[in-house]
Amino acid sequence: MRKSAVTRRAFVSTGFAAATGAFLAAEEQVIAPLGIPLHQEPLAFDFDALEPHLDAATLRLHYSRHHGDILEKLTETLQPLNLKVGNLSALMPNIPRLVLPFNPRKTMVKMGGVPATLSAESQRDLRQYGGAHINHTAFWRFLAPAGSGPAGPGGRVAAAIVSEFGGIEEFKTAFTEAAMKHFGSGWAFLVYRPDGRLVITTMKNEDNPLMTDFVKPEQQGRFILCLDLWEHSYYLKYRNDRRKYIEAWWNVVNWNSVSRSYTVAASKARV
Repeated sequence: MRKSAVTRRAFVSTGFAAATGAFLAAEEQVIAPLGIPLHQEPLAFDFDALEPHLDAATLRLHYSRHHGDILEKLTETLQPLNLKVGNLSALMPNIPRLVLPFNPRKTMVKMGGVPATLSAESQRDLRQYGGAHINHTAFWRFLAPAGSGPAGPGGRVAAAIVSEFGGIEEFKTAFTEAAMKHFGSGWAFLVYRPDGRLVITTMKNEDNPLMTDFVKPEQQGRFILCLDLWEHSYYLKYRNDRRKYIEAWWNVVNWNSVSRSYTVAASKARV
């Protein structure tokens, strides 16, 4: 695995920042929202393109069956609610407060009456399946064949990582250790918080930092990198060796996608 040796001091002294001037200018142009559509995006690579780091058999099962089943259940959850969803991310901060569209065939609402909101069951399902679809969609976006792009972060996101964690390798170590310490199934995230800080966090099951009603304030924000920690992501190849899986994953991180996600988050564009 190629390692980036950029530290806080080296970032300044080697002229790394100057060398990325053109990249920064390009980043400034990319402020389009990154929303999550209500369908499964095609992978940007073949199932075997991430070998030997992530194996084709696991990717095929993970994408086609696990993610496919999640999307099917999410669709079943939303259908009876009569919700028109263009960007699933927009629903996550408001799950308990979502107002259902008025349906004159099923509901009669008196003038000044209380609008209908999601039942506890619907809230649970939207949190579970909606969160899972968002997390998986992002997970695929953050993957790319080794050698097909930058070997590490660049531009503004690199500067932010160095400022927050002291260096690129320090960040990777902190992210890896957070993922290793997470007990059971869940996800690891690099989050851009509303105050502009970057934070590494993990969450159980299918929660993510967009869910402001369900996660701690210090964990809330827009995630610009995520890693699936459920065993179905790596068990076929790595068995229960999560560390080997994480070490392999670093080789296929799509740093271009990370940079774009950071730019969108920092621009305050809608998710």
